Amino acid sequence: MIAMQVYWILPNRDQRDDLLASDGQKVRPLREILDPKVRPVGFSHGVPAEILERCGPEAFGKILFAQKFPEWSDGKQLFCVSAPAGVDASGRVVHLGLLFILEPHERPRFELSCASLSEEDHFYATALLGRMTSHAPGDSWASSIRELIELPASSGPSTNVALHRPVVRFHSLYEAGPEGVIRKTGSWRLPLTAAIVLILAGLVGGLFSLRACERSLRAEVQTGVILWHFN
Repeated sequence: MIAMQVYWILPNRDQRDDLLASDGQKVRPLREILDPKVRPVGFSHGVPAEILERCGPEAFGKILFAQKFPEWSDGKQLFCVSAPAGVDASGRVVHLGLLFILEPHERPRFELSCASLSEEDHFYATALLGRMTSHAPGDSWASSIRELIELPASSGPSTNVALHRPVVRFHSLYEAGPEGVIRKTGSWRLPLTAAIVLILAGLVGGLFSLRACERSLRAEVQTGVILWHFN
């Protein structure tokens, strides 16, 4: 079986034209690993601006944004986790990410070395790996990503938190709010609600059918159709 491919997407602190990526040893342009021509529509190599705006600067240390493309290319799936990683010289937020290229039934394993990264990037990379492997009960962002990993492929392209301005439609598990608070989206309650509505509709429809049968039976009795059987 082919092992998963995993790379660090490095923060663009110098605002260069090419984003860089590392497999833990060698650094090269991200486009050589993930050709722009085959990147899925809606793919983000960092935390979307709307998530940062919604949560506010005080919550940047909490934010983890993940995307899952279960049927990406040639039967492979794409999974990416990003986190804010400080700012560049101009004060613009930069991001550190983990990009996984996986087989259809493979799951991400957060085992990539960060020893070769710069001191600044190493700090954020260690923090990201620690959050994804520690299972801290109070880290709802990391928990939302673990739920995203377990989401069936039939859900299609998915994110751990909802985007309000998406380029394409994503299935989302949580909603992000001010100060980095996240909560389950209403979409998880829709199946139960829909089931209740269908049950009630069936009961009402059955009641109307029963009454219609009663009216029909009375009409037959009055016209002698039923009495003929007794005679």
